[in-house]
Amino acid sequence: MDRHDYSTLEVDTEAQSRQQYAENASQLPQVNQYATEHLNYPEVTPGSTKPDIDRTPPEAVAFAGTPATETEKAVAPPQSRICGMKRMVFWGVLGGVILLIVGIVVGVTAGVVTTRKAASNDDDSAASTPSNATGLYNQTSLATANFTDQFGNDNYLVVYQMNNMAIYMSAWNSSNKAWVVSPIVNGNTNNLPLSAVKKGTSLSLDVFAMNTSARAIHMYWQLPDSGGLSTIKALIYAPEKGVTTTAPMPAANWQDSKAGNRFIATANSGLISYGKQCDLCNQYTYLYWQAPDGIREASIENDTTGWNGGASAIQAGLTGPSDHSPLAQAHAPAATTDGHRSMNIFYRAATSGLSQIVNGDGRYVGRQLGRDVGPDTSIAAFSTGYNETGPNWPEPLGFQVLTADPDTNDGVQLTYLKAGSWTKQNNQVVALSDCKARATMAAGRSRRLYCLVPQGASVQIVEYEWRGNPDDVSTYSNWNRIGVVDTDVQH
Repeated sequence: MDRHDYSTLEVDTEAQSRQQYAENASQLPQVNQYATEHLNYPEVTPGSTKPDIDRTPPEAVAFAGTPATETEKAVAPPQSRICGMKRMVFWGVLGGVILLIVGIVVGVTAGVVTTRKAASNDDDSAASTPSNATGLYNQTSLATANFTDQFGNDNYLVVYQMNNMAIYMSAWNSSNKAWVVSPIVNGNTNNLPLSAVKKGTSLSLDVFAMNTSARAIHMYWQLPDSGGLSTIKALIYAPEKGVTTTAPMPAANWQDSKAGNRFIATANSGLISYGKQCDLCNQYTYLYWQAPDGIREASIENDTTGWNGGASAIQAGLTGPSDHSPLAQAHAPAATTDGHRSMNIFYRAATSGLSQIVNGDGRYVGRQLGRDVGPDTSIAAFSTGYNETGPNWPEPLGFQVLTADPDTNDGVQLTYLKAGSWTKQNNQVVALSDCKARATMAAGRSRRLYCLVPQGASVQIVEYEWRGNPDDVSTYSNWNRIGVVDTDVQH
């Protein structure tokens, strides 16, 4: 692995120029003053009461017959009676009784069916929350980050949500060669109940390199939504707590981040973030999300400056994102001071086009990548090389952007940047075909990709590594399946 291959978080977040990052928007975003971790949901309007059934017996119907003679009219024969009642009255009463009995039977039957249906629904609810509360949620989002430690070991992090809404992380250290599972939000620590996590929340994760041996981890998710909006929650695992990938990290060591409860996203917004990866990478921490007016960005240089931005949407001359647009991030480092660092955000525009926002040199630049994607498409991206301006640079900047649309039959698709031009590859990436069904993917600069793959009635997270050569387009679809990420919680 190239010694400059430093990690990137899962979903793509846009970038900042190394020399001058234009801190956009001096004022902080407005926060819903009523938003709390215990959000109220709209009241359910009771259904109207069913009208009473008219149980009056139907009137007797007189059938036409031969007209009676005057004699017959004068001397009418006595009418026969049943149980002391005239025949017509008797049959009318009997019909009414029968209708009443039928009504009672129908009512009782409906009540029994309703009761059984309610019990069945309760059973279904129980089934929707499996007895394995800490089993992997089959609609979880994914986020990933990686770093190389001071010993030269490769470290990979993957975060996900459990059936009970808890958030966990699996970590791999190349010297340990085993996945280690740690809780982030388990409902028992840091005054964070599981109700403080939106089910199916977007997730974002990044690692900030303080120096060669000390790192901080940032974690972001959404609180339950209210009125179509959702507050972003954030935690930090500080360096002094001892970030490790060879043993579980206690949930109690996660601390509130100043970004938490500060920014409001649309309910189904994607989340992407970035933390400093290297000396020639972007130097700050960034967070991106979707708001009603578009994609917003906030950043923090240090505790003294605090979080800035987030008050308005990024303007890059592009159509804004579609509702609940997927977001992905890939940062571009520069190997020399003459290069241009950038953050690169990939998303689905309201026009359905796969789009890119480049944040570099203190400005935003927008690009259309020449591919249309569906509303439920998953996007994963990573960069290769360095963003240098000099000619014949041995490792020129490139991007691999993978998309999976669950509503089509074209598998996982690739759109890539090479030699400054974007190309839409027409053939699907066959090696990643298992990722298509769930269309949930995350990737990073480590050139690793993680996706949900069905496993019976549940799912598993499968890890792939890119075996492509940035100089050889014919190798761009070469992926190797490494194995399944361990998500089992040890009790």
